[in-house]
Amino acid sequence: NIQALLQEGQELMVQVSKDPISTKGARVTNNISIAGRHLVYIPTMEHIGVSRRIGDEAERTRLREILEVLVPQGGGFVARTAAEDSTFEELREDLNFLLQIWNEVLSRMESRPAPTALYEDLDLPLKAVRDLVTPTLKEIVVDYVPLYERLQTFVSRFMPEYLECLRLYEPDEDRLFDVYGVEAEINRALSRKVWLPSGGYLIIDQTEALTSIDVNSGRFVGKYHFEETIYRTNMEAIEEL
Repeated sequence: NIQALLQEGQELMVQVSKDPISTKGARVTNNISIAGRHLVYIPTMEHIGVSRRIGDEAERTRLREILEVLVPQGGGFVARTAAEDSTFEELREDLNFLLQIWNEVLSRMESRPAPTALYEDLDLPLKAVRDLVTPTLKEIVVDYVPLYERLQTFVSRFMPEYLECLRLYEPDEDRLFDVYGVEAEINRALSRKVWLPSGGYLIIDQTEALTSIDVNSGRFVGKYHFEETIYRTNMEAIEEL
C-alpha cells in the first residue's frame, strides 16, 4: 500500500527520468543515476555492470575487474560504452568526479528547503561531447565563441587528448549548418514520414501514452509474392528503427 510507504509532507529526493509531454507531467524516480564520461554512478544500489554494447568478453571482464578494485562499499557503477579501452586512471578519475558530484548533491539536500533543484545534467552541447566523442573523431566545429570557450574548458578538464580536435568556425558567406548539411538532416530526422530503401515507408506519431510506428509497403512490390514484400519491408523497417 503506497500510504504505508509515503506520507503527506514527506521530502524525497527524486530524479526526472522522462520529461513532461503535452498535459502529462514528468516521470520521476528515486533510483538516482549520474552519468560521467566513462561511468554511470547509481548511489542507491550496490551493483557493478558493463554496457551491453561492449561485445568483447575480454574487455568486459577487464572493465569489471577494474571496477571491483575501484568501487567503494555502497553504491554502484556501470561502465558505459565510452569506457571501452579506457585506462585504470581514466576510470578512477571519472569515479572520483561522480562521487564528488554526489557529495555535493547530499550537501545541497541538507541545506536547501524543498522543492529545489539539487543537480542538473550537462546541457546538450556538453552532453554531446561527453557521450559522442570517440577515437575516430576528426574534429568538433563550433561557430559560437561563448560555447567554444565552454567546450575548451570542458574538454581540457575531462578529455584533454581531444582538445586539438576542437575548432572555431570562422563565418563567411555560408552558415555552418549549410556547409555540413545539418539542416537537411535535422528535417529528415524529425519528419513524420520516413522512406525505406525499397520504397516502403514508416509513419511515426507521438501521443501522451505512446509513440506509434506504422510500417507501409508503399510503392514496393515484391518480385514473386506478397509475403516477400511484407518480409523485406519489415526487415528494412527494423533496421531503420
